[in-house]
Amino acid sequence: MFSNDLLDENEIQHNIDYMTKSHLRNVMQLAVFATSSDRLYAINISKIQSFLIKEEVELLQPPSGNEYVTGLINIRGEIVSIVNFDKWIGDNTTDEDQRIIIVCNYNQKKIGLMVKDIIRIEEKASDELRVPASRDPKISYVTEVQERDNDTKKKMCIVFDAERLLYDANVSDKTSKTTIYDIDSFEIASPDTYAINSNKLVLVAEDSQIVIEKLNEFLTKLELNFEIYENGEDLINRIMTLDPQEIGLVITDIEMPIRNGYQVIKYIKQESVYGNVPVLSLTSMTNQGVKDKVMELGALDLVNKSDLKLLFNYIKEILEGELQ
Repeated sequence: MFSNDLLDENEIQHNIDYMTKSHLRNVMQLAVFATSSDRLYAINISKIQSFLIKEEVELLQPPSGNEYVTGLINIRGEIVSIVNFDKWIGDNTTDEDQRIIIVCNYNQKKIGLMVKDIIRIEEKASDELRVPASRDPKISYVTEVQERDNDTKKKMCIVFDAERLLYDANVSDKTSKTTIYDIDSFEIASPDTYAINSNKLVLVAEDSQIVIEKLNEFLTKLELNFEIYENGEDLINRIMTLDPQEIGLVITDIEMPIRNGYQVIKYIKQESVYGNVPVLSLTSMTNQGVKDKVMELGALDLVNKSDLKLLFNYIKEILEGELQ
């Protein structure tokens, strides 16, 4: 374990910069951490801003009414909610069992995850990430990792669904932006004109069950002809059965098993028959390197899941030619 020699922000940024080129090697870099019951979980390193030792920060009392938020910390003037990760996954634990805070950036919002220990940085190919048969909404996929460098036997590691954690912990900013989780409160200038006038097919690749549920509500509200697939491989297989003129838009997440979003964009833009199909990347990753990479591969833009209005505007502009 390297928890006594934590990565500093420069080392983390180096790993993030390296990750933005991972589509060339079909890999994802994961920060593996342990829970109080010594189960292994992981998070994409591109989401991480820093690791903090809990005893070295002042933990403020959180507002009442949120069972998962165990405290607040002040990072350079920004108040960040700290989620007790063990409590979220249903383990019996106390805050004393955990000593590390992983500060993450999801959807342009910082959140801290309080965990027992940081184990290692592990690099995994997309095809090494498996979707579990149980379809637990808190699990994106599972893989196997070495707990220590000299281990000969690998241990199961769960890549948790960060979108579900954000939804359950309810730590989103109370700003004017409507997030992917706020479909019911989504408003535009003329609410009776939600329906978008297009018969073309909108294809979506997204592996988070909560985001699939919300996108289903959203695209139904817009009265669109759409299909949602849980990984890039299934989406690409569906595209191969279609005439490009049938496809109005492809919307793809970045982090997915089997084939990730980078590979989806690359496939579409390198296949001459589908090269003109418009592609949007929809993600909770907010670093500039990820945006630069999806644009370089040929996507129209990277749309953050915290900005539902921008997603609506793009869909309407692409399918109707009318930017709101």
